[in-house]
Amino acid sequence: MRRDEYDGDTGITAGAVSAGAAESAVSAGAAESAVSAGAAESAVSAGAAESTVSAGAAESTVSAGGSGTVVGAGNAEDAGNAGNAAAGDDGAGARWSRLDPRLLRFTMTRSLGPAVPVAVTLPFARDGLGLQAAVTLGVILVVFAVIAVAGLVRYATTRYRVTAERVELRSGLVFRRRRSIARDRVRSVDLTADPLQRFFGLATVVIGTGRTDDEKGLVLDGVSRAGARLLRVELLGRTAPADAVVAELRPAWIGYALLSSWSLLIGLAPFGVFFRVLDIVGIDPAEVGFLGDLWSRVTAADPVVVAAVAVGIVLSIGLAGALLLYVESWWDFRLTREPDRAFSVRRGLLTTRSMALEERRLYGVELAEPLPLRWGGGARLKAVATGLKEDESVVLLPPAPRAEAHRVAAAVLAVGPSAGPSVGPSAGPSVGPSAGPSVGPSAEASPTLAPLAAHPRAALRRRIVRALWPSAVVSAVLGGLAVWLSWVPGLLWLAGPALLPAALLLALDAYRNLGHGLHGPYLVTRYGTARRRTVALRRTAIIGWTVSRSPFQRRSGLVTLAATTAAGSGSYKVRDVSVAEGLAFAEESVPGLLTPFVH
Repeated sequence: MRRDEYDGDTGITAGAVSAGAAESAVSAGAAESAVSAGAAESAVSAGAAESTVSAGAAESTVSAGGSGTVVGAGNAEDAGNAGNAAAGDDGAGARWSRLDPRLLRFTMTRSLGPAVPVAVTLPFARDGLGLQAAVTLGVILVVFAVIAVAGLVRYATTRYRVTAERVELRSGLVFRRRRSIARDRVRSVDLTADPLQRFFGLATVVIGTGRTDDEKGLVLDGVSRAGARLLRVELLGRTAPADAVVAELRPAWIGYALLSSWSLLIGLAPFGVFFRVLDIVGIDPAEVGFLGDLWSRVTAADPVVVAAVAVGIVLSIGLAGALLLYVESWWDFRLTREPDRAFSVRRGLLTTRSMALEERRLYGVELAEPLPLRWGGGARLKAVATGLKEDESVVLLPPAPRAEAHRVAAAVLAVGPSAGPSVGPSAGPSVGPSAGPSVGPSAEASPTLAPLAAHPRAALRRRIVRALWPSAVVSAVLGGLAVWLSWVPGLLWLAGPALLPAALLLALDAYRNLGHGLHGPYLVTRYGTARRRTVALRRTAIIGWTVSRSPFQRRSGLVTLAATTAAGSGSYKVRDVSVAEGLAFAEESVPGLLTPFVH
């Protein structure tokens, strides 16, 4: 890690100056320094360390203990830094470090990004450029200049240092800002590097303190990758043993990328970006030669064939994009348990990410199963933890086999057979497909596999009603259009009844997915159909209950409970449970918390 600047003294605490035959000596403790203009030499002593700098011979000798190093005059600053290290890296003598100089080239290169879509689109415009296009290009050039200047200012004004007690960062040109956090408050040191940063050998270091506000930690954007790794070791001092791997990516899991719910949107994204850029530069798509020819051929072809080809192209692009996105995001994924009761997640092919999560901040897990992934027998797992913003999460397992997700949940929550049997309402009948056979000894103890209590039949009726009215609305709207507009097919209103069987199946699935129970120290709740969620939340992390009832729920004798917590999304719901059973479940989960408010 490069050290280019430092503040404070250099370990010289007393000096003696001699000119010709006159000399003066000042001694403070065991440290002294003599500077002679005739012989042009200086001796610096701090404890057992001493340094001799000779201007005539242009060399410096630093001795600590009994070892010596000869440093040329050109490295005088490094010699001073070595003196600092010998004198003790405390708050007064610690060295300030710059960001890596390669940050300047990185910033200049990254500022070219906004010009890429325009550069790709302009060749198709030919003679369609006008005043709007010229203004757009001018704005891009201004943005380029602003980003370049901002990068130069950030490099010139940013300094950071690590002392025995604190981590400090100062930055800013007009408005100077200095931030400092105590080292004993450091909870995580996360490293990220996008493809361009990796090309220049840089990384971003996020030093977290476990807080969720804007002052939660420090961000060093532009540190060398080697320096970032050394900084993480210095602050955390942790290295995971070889046998601490909880889970790592297997090639067979990549196939789950094809079951992504985002495939359709990924397939449409390139077309949306292309036409959006044309609109920004003021070009009519009809003026682009090949687009006009393509549109004339499409309008002349059979609409059914055109629709089938369009869907095929979009899905092909979407599936390919989802596959590439999975590989880029999760390549080299590894979840390890580190010796100081923390988990480390490393992943990424082009953009590498390394995140740490302390066990004491982990209050549970959420097992998510989007519908296509659930049909393929897959699931993904993320942590329910404190110290994260609403848009942040620590993914403990990418889309993988459901059995593997249950196993990792058990391993992360450190639940074993000693956790004891389920208690309370969870002793009732199991519901949902995932209440099937166990998947190995470690997964048997997973709270996400706990048998859950079924919900009342009134909950099923609510979901059936919800499935009926959309079909009725679709039929009424399409039927009205057919009567009002002569060119709308009269049988189009049958689309509503045609969708009803699928809606009823989804309603039944949503009911079967409902469940709640207790598994040792964890509260478990499950709900959802398009995206089924199974949440295991530590009962000691529940700080309150929210009881809500809509008019329809009051008529059916149902209630929705929300367990409030400082972790994860903030609350996790037990949906559509009977009033008596719900209140009893809340009381058993956290005795005495809800009782004062129930009359």
